Amino acid sequence: MKKIFSILMAGVAMLGASACCEIEDGTTDIKDWEIPAPTYDPKVYTINHPAMLHSATDIDYVKAHLGQQPWSDAYQKLLGGWLCSNTHKASPVEYIARLDAGNWGDGGGRWDDAGIRDLYYPGIHNNFNQFSRDCAAAYQLSLKWQLAGDAEAAACAIKILEDWAAKNKGILLGRGPRFKDEVVDPNEYLIMFQIHQAANAAELLRNYNNWSESESFKKVCDWMVSSFAPFCSKFIANNIYDHSWMNWDLASMTALLSMGILTDNQDMINEAILHFKQGEGPGCIMRKGVIAVFDDPSGTGEKLAQGNEAGRDQGHNVLCAGMVGAFCQMAYNIGEDLFAFEDGRAIAFAQYVAKYNIVKPEIGSSYNKGNLSPASFRYEESSIPFKEYTYSGNNMTVVSGAGRGEIRPIWDLWAGYCKSHGVKATYIQQIAEHFRPDAGGGHYNAAGPDFDQAGFSTLMYHRAD
Repeated sequence: MKKIFSILMAGVAMLGASACCEIEDGTTDIKDWEIPAPTYDPKVYTINHPAMLHSATDIDYVKAHLGQQPWSDAYQKLLGGWLCSNTHKASPVEYIARLDAGNWGDGGGRWDDAGIRDLYYPGIHNNFNQFSRDCAAAYQLSLKWQLAGDAEAAACAIKILEDWAAKNKGILLGRGPRFKDEVVDPNEYLIMFQIHQAANAAELLRNYNNWSESESFKKVCDWMVSSFAPFCSKFIANNIYDHSWMNWDLASMTALLSMGILTDNQDMINEAILHFKQGEGPGCIMRKGVIAVFDDPSGTGEKLAQGNEAGRDQGHNVLCAGMVGAFCQMAYNIGEDLFAFEDGRAIAFAQYVAKYNIVKPEIGSSYNKGNLSPASFRYEESSIPFKEYTYSGNNMTVVSGAGRGEIRPIWDLWAGYCKSHGVKATYIQQIAEHFRPDAGGGHYNAAGPDFDQAGFSTLMYHRAD
């Protein structure tokens, strides 16, 4: 929220600099003066472990409600998932790769150009799927430990993280002159979606047999930070040329914030949070992340904020809502309320995504979004305001219908915050209710919706009236 003092001082400064030449005939177009955006300084955050996605208070609340609906059904979804098995075995790889199969899948000339021909084996170009599954498993098992006190689940989750830390050397990097010590395909930056899940798992496991004081815990932390943090920092610092979309920034930002909290690294935490507030890339909610803020045309009195990927497609647009929610939740649990930042700008963003993507109640919560017609949706496209914009070389004139109705297990995170803080959020509450209880990795059949976010938002964030 822009303070009155800031507005006055901006006006005084502008008058002092331009009064003699800008005001003619006693009038001026003051409504068009641009008021400088506020700037924010780094903070020192108090971290009461466990933090990140779930505080000790959050966990106690859920445990107290496991015998009630909808938590009980959500809990059974967690326990019944194939990844939440106490016998899960990790499948670590030496180098994680997420490469365009059209360019890299056949082991062709690009492997020679990158100087990594000796590393090639069939399937290496997309071996990140093994990392995705194992991070999801570690997170789910860590929830099982916290909620049920299942020591075998905790030991299994720790073993998954230890196995990766022992074998993995980070992201596949080039060795040749063209890619020396650099990612060989920009898609590799999207591996960062999994980092905040691994970090949250480690955070939840801190109190198992005093693991946080062990050499094993230190090795896991060192592996994460040394292998991934430099690439996160590099990406968000360089993603300022309107090329890579919002979800790319958010992948690195959530990773940085989670690793910062896990390791009590104030610089890393501030790097992520300040980028959200005032960065130059699309991960900044005040600049390229939100295109425009509108009054809801449906007369709710609420705000809707059009996001960076609204005109691209809804798979990525809903993904962004999930990642912004995770980012805000992690910040909230160390004392930084980014949900409320700038008059709830993030909530307005999630509201826009929810309103456009929610289907009618009779459609149910298990559908093929490719078979949906416009009549399947609760709100007509005409009720969704849109500002034309250009990004990544694309001129977008309407909100994209591609992938409309995307299903992701994210909405009770938003709904839980809004309900517990008395925030009216009509569309967030409606879409959360529609998909409640949701699940997580291993339950949704598609690589993206399954593993990009931690999931289980009903179990961990739903709050009673």
